[in-house]
Amino acid sequence: MTCDHLRRLLALSSLACTMRVASGIPGTRGFQKKVSLLLQEEPETPKCFAETTTGFDCFWEEDEERAGSVDQYSFTYTYETIGVSNKKENGSKCPLSAHLTPTGKMLYMCHLNRTLVFVPMLIEIRRDGSLIHNRSLNVELFFLVDPPTNVTVSTTGQEGQLNVSWIPPPLRYIDDTLMYEVSYAMADSHVMQVEVVRASSRMILRSLQPSTMYKVRVRAKLDGLSYGGYWSLWSDPVFMETSPAEFNLLIVFLILTMSLILMALSFTVLVSNRRFLRKKIWPAIPTPDGKFQGLFTDYGGDFHVRTRSG
Repeated sequence: MTCDHLRRLLALSSLACTMRVASGIPGTRGFQKKVSLLLQEEPETPKCFAETTTGFDCFWEEDEERAGSVDQYSFTYTYETIGVSNKKENGSKCPLSAHLTPTGKMLYMCHLNRTLVFVPMLIEIRRDGSLIHNRSLNVELFFLVDPPTNVTVSTTGQEGQLNVSWIPPPLRYIDDTLMYEVSYAMADSHVMQVEVVRASSRMILRSLQPSTMYKVRVRAKLDGLSYGGYWSLWSDPVFMETSPAEFNLLIVFLILTMSLILMALSFTVLVSNRRFLRKKIWPAIPTPDGKFQGLFTDYGGDFHVRTRSG
């Protein structure tokens, strides 16, 4: 191995140690999906969210060519106290970690194990002492919960209906403030319909097509009254076929009633016009009585008798 190769390896090793870079976004797959979701949808920097009432995460991205080592950055947060002078508590620092994303960008992350709610938090991010990002927020309004689990879809026995139920995300003490969106569509369609559900973990989808396969998904969010945040990721889709179409008993009853009425009317018409109909159906065969007076009464219709007597 040449000296140049050794120098390059030592330089790369030194750079890796300095940056303390981990490959990929840390945490569970669900956590990674949340980070990816906010990277796409949240315009503010840094992007922050709470999974529970205790933990809080903030992060931001830098292009790889512009990214510096972790030691060059500082993440400071301060809780603003409400008072006459509106003073701020002393700022606290959050340790940062750097992670190389699949897109080639550098992701810097801060995790807080304990936070205060209903108190504004001021965040400042500096690089080499210069302010590059700042943001003011309330932790209780930045929840990003897990999607509902155990989504179950079943038929109700009624035509065009499906029963949907699920298990809410595990949130202690504030689970009654959750709201949900139930998305459904025919299995071969991309046109989704959405129903909003509040304070319940079940609903009945109505007015669906009979004998049709549907896909159903559910997502959750805090209602925004005391706690708020982002819509969760969608649950995995569940497929279920609706019941086949059934005869409507009322329609069947009306059809039978109308049939009986029509039969009664037809019978009445036949009875009242029986002579006329008889003449039309079985007309009388013409006889020569009217042309030959007395022929049948006197001679029994025998022409030869009258001729001989004449």
